Amino acid sequence: MMRFIASDLDAAKKKARRALGDAMVVISARELPSGDVEITASDKPAPAAPEPAPKARFAGAAREAVDEGPFKMGAGARLSESIETKFSADALSKLSNSLTGGKQKRSLDMSDQAVRAMAEILIPHGVGQGLLAAIADGARKSEIDEDLYRLETGFRETFTFAPLHLTPSSPIMLVGPTGSGKTSSSAKLAAASQASGAKACMITADVGRAGAIDQIRAYGEALGADYFIAESPLDVEQILRANRPAGAIIFDTPGVSPFDSGDVAALRSYRDAADAEPVLVMPASGDAEEYLDWARAFKEIGVRRCILTKFDATKRVGAGLRAAFECGLALAHFSETPFISEGLLNASPEFLARRLIASRPGKVG
Repeated sequence: MMRFIASDLDAAKKKARRALGDAMVVISARELPSGDVEITASDKPAPAAPEPAPKARFAGAAREAVDEGPFKMGAGARLSESIETKFSADALSKLSNSLTGGKQKRSLDMSDQAVRAMAEILIPHGVGQGLLAAIADGARKSEIDEDLYRLETGFRETFTFAPLHLTPSSPIMLVGPTGSGKTSSSAKLAAASQASGAKACMITADVGRAGAIDQIRAYGEALGADYFIAESPLDVEQILRANRPAGAIIFDTPGVSPFDSGDVAALRSYRDAADAEPVLVMPASGDAEEYLDWARAFKEIGVRRCILTKFDATKRVGAGLRAAFECGLALAHFSETPFISEGLLNASPEFLARRLIASRPGKVG
């Protein structure tokens, strides 16, 4: 079976037919949170009923092999019945409750000249009232009476800035929606590690996306970094045990739905297998409410830091910042270029202040 992603169902079917020929049969289809459609297709007849997923254990000395990676299943990434049952009802109930929360909105004193100045800069970016109020409050601590420095101070007081420090003992696992820039961020982190004189090991479980394996192979060979393909959590454990990486360990995962219990179980299993910190990757701009849902959901699997990407592709960058603020996520890195060699920027209040002032929505050039 193979998976194909396109903007709509017909386009996905055309991709599958080009790859598999006229014998192509659609096994399953689902709409992704990004709005794209994903289908699983085969050039063999569909089975009358799916076989039960093999059970697997990922703790202790005894482990049973998983025949197929959890991200290769059609309707949600089903790892095993036992894991899925464990996380389905309780996790989704907890997630549903968390989605109704959020930071309390605070009022703004628009008679204050400094507050008005912050509002004029921030409102066009769609940061939301809560984040705007927090930045305006923090900006009062600026020792220099100038917009740029007030904004820097506001960001410094509002966010935690925590760039990643990659070591063999602290693997990181990049998670997030499809198309957020996880794979390119993985390569940029590897490039930064290599540039510092350390080695880098890239692992990808994004085996279902068309071209993903070729992409990670191209990155690995261009950087001179080790790269591995993992189809299951057991593969990840075996890769790490057999190769004992001596440098940064960067694990790239597929875009999945954190609202699907099977996907949640799979990510948890991958996280445990790699003993890695999950780090959320989101574009800087997008639908603010959707971003909030994603950030809250991924926080359920242990995300505490985020990387905001695609600063170069948009003027409005408030959606990603708002999601991080509302969910209490630290800012780790920013990406403002598609070029791998230029890497990720360490997140900083100075960058944010200059970026928001220099590129105001509504201005041309």
